[in-house]
Amino acid sequence: MNTIISVKNLSKSYQQVKAVDRIDLTIEQGEFFGFVGPNGAGKTSTIRMLTGIIPPDQGEILMDGFTIDERKEIARIIGVVPESRGFYDWMTAFEYLQFFSTIYGIKKFLQPENIQWLLDQVGLLNRQAHKIGTYSRGMKQRLGLARALINNPRILFLDEPTLGLDPQGQEDIQNLLIEFNRKGVTIFLSSHLLPEVSDLCSRIAIIDKGKLIIQGSMDELRQKTNLKSTYYLKIKGDLKEIEDQDLGNQIIEIKRYSDIIEFLYEGDIKNVNSLIDRLRFKRIQILEFHSKSDNLTNIFLNLTSRQ
Repeated sequence: MNTIISVKNLSKSYQQVKAVDRIDLTIEQGEFFGFVGPNGAGKTSTIRMLTGIIPPDQGEILMDGFTIDERKEIARIIGVVPESRGFYDWMTAFEYLQFFSTIYGIKKFLQPENIQWLLDQVGLLNRQAHKIGTYSRGMKQRLGLARALINNPRILFLDEPTLGLDPQGQEDIQNLLIEFNRKGVTIFLSSHLLPEVSDLCSRIAIIDKGKLIIQGSMDELRQKTNLKSTYYLKIKGDLKEIEDQDLGNQIIEIKRYSDIIEFLYEGDIKNVNSLIDRLRFKRIQILEFHSKSDNLTNIFLNLTSRQ
């Protein structure tokens, strides 16, 4: 794979506050990359530097071979969906995208077909003649994505693209992003919705207090953090015989509802498999079972001390 974004020693300060502190990032072409951190960690400042909105105090940025000083060239290959989006409520969706098409130098005779295709992709084709001021928040989110795609970018930067959307709206946007990523668009996603990031992204970086503290695939993050494995079980039956044996001291947070018992089990996968075998031997019905501790939320909390 080819490196499409390379960041070395990137820093940014506001007065005496170090917002971004000497971070390094390498993102491959076609990658779906997640970028997460607590509020004020430096995520938005990093995105603004990568997209040329603000200059870094120091560091090197290469975007598909272009330096940050080559802003016109970079503008042609990136699309941006910022956290705070600017819309002109008096325009229709079609007029809005036509305006940005002209800014990007797309020839007028090509604009209508391209705009209608984008509006169809984001589910707004039947509302293209409606004023943006009549749009819901979710519809504006979709329109913002269409605007970011107007120049057929190679790299798409997204800052909280599904914030405030209902579950169906979130799923629709996520499916769109997956489809564009499959077509080869490199996606840089910043979001507070950690399950969304872990589901979508092949690699994830966590930033805290301006410093990059870890990056890698979910498997690599699990290995690097070395969190104790925790499993959730929901059973129907009596747990007492299991509790009285050696494995019982690894059973925590027990909740009982009549003959239904929920509990967490701490231990490695061999021991939990042994526990499940013993439950089945005792003819205790297992209603639900899944791993709990190795998700991105727990990794994030463990590394940023925000528990």
